[in-house]
Parts: sequence; structure tokens; C-alpha cells
Amino acid sequence: MPRPSSRDDILDTGVQMASVWGLAGLSIGKLAAAVGMTKGGICAHFPAKSDLQLAVVERAAAIFREEVVDPALEVPAGLARVEVLTDRWFDSIEAQVFQGGCFFTNAALELDDLDQPEVLGQIRGLYRSYLGLVEQSVGEAVARGELAAGTDPRQIAVLLHGLEVGALVRHALGETDAYPVARSAARSLLEAHRP
Repeated sequence: MPRPSSRDDILDTGVQMASVWGLAGLSIGKLAAAVGMTKGGICAHFPAKSDLQLAVVERAAAIFREEVVDPALEVPAGLARVEVLTDRWFDSIEAQVFQGGCFFTNAALELDDLDQPEVLGQIRGLYRSYLGLVEQSVGEAVARGELAAGTDPRQIAVLLHGLEVGALVRHALGETDAYPVARSAARSLLEAHRP
């Protein structure tokens, strides 16, 4: 007889399912079947679907922090941090940390389909936090003289994010070199703004 799934097992499976089917498509029934539990067993941990969604988003955020953000925070502020944030984001996508690609990009694209204000707020806050960290890191690179004076941190952050999201779309369209090409474009973008 298989052992009952722990809360962490449930959340890890839920994160992967939501990365593929979206948070709106994450059902207690499908999750219960995937982890070998009854619906009641899942509901003992998460009484409502919104509770499950919130916990899944929080678990995905912890995984993203561990894979992308924490390694970047270990390097000095400035250009090195921007480069690590960018490289680790692409590394996590290429390693399929989330089976469906970028969990948070997928979640942001389905915001109109979510009807739970707490879930909406959590996704928006986490996504904005990451984008803000990239922008802040670019600003620190400008302040340190690693990027040219007058470089607009927000504009560079938007362009880097655009390369990331664009690579996801191009990869979904079957372009097998989408990630290496976008990674190279990100490096070229930063190089073009050096003093």
C-alpha cells in the first residue's frame, strides 16, 4: 500500500500540474488522482480550491527563489547580478524546473481567468517583485558605472523580460534554439549599454 502523500508532495505535484494546465485548471480531483489520495484527503490539507491555489503559488515562488533569485543575491549588486538573474532564469527554463515553462509567466497570462482576489494579488505581487529586482539591479549597474550613464533601468528590465517571454513563445512554436538565441540577445543588450 503506498504511503499517504505529504503536504509537500501534494504541493510539488500541484505546482507542476498548474505550470502545465494553469491555476484555473488545477482541480482537487486531478491532483488527488496524481498523488494517490482521495479528494477528501486533499481537502483535509486545503479546504477550498483557493487555499490550494495560494499554497501552490507560494510553493512555486519558493522554487523560483531557490533556482533564480537566491543565486543572484549571492553575487555583488550591479551588472553581475543582472547577468545571474538572466542566466538563472534561462537555466531554470531549459532544465524544466517547471514542466509547463515559466510558472509565473503562465500564471500572469491567465489572470483574467482567475476569480480569487487573493490569488490574483499574490501572483501580481510576486511577478512585480521579480521585475522590480531586475530593474533595481540594472539601476545599481548604472550607479556603479558598469552600464552607461543615462541607461534607463526600467527600459532594460522590460527588454530583458521581453526576451525571456519571447523565447517561451518561440520555443512553444517549435524553435529549438529559442532559448540560446534569446540568452545571447540578452548578453548583447547588456554589452551594448556598457560605457
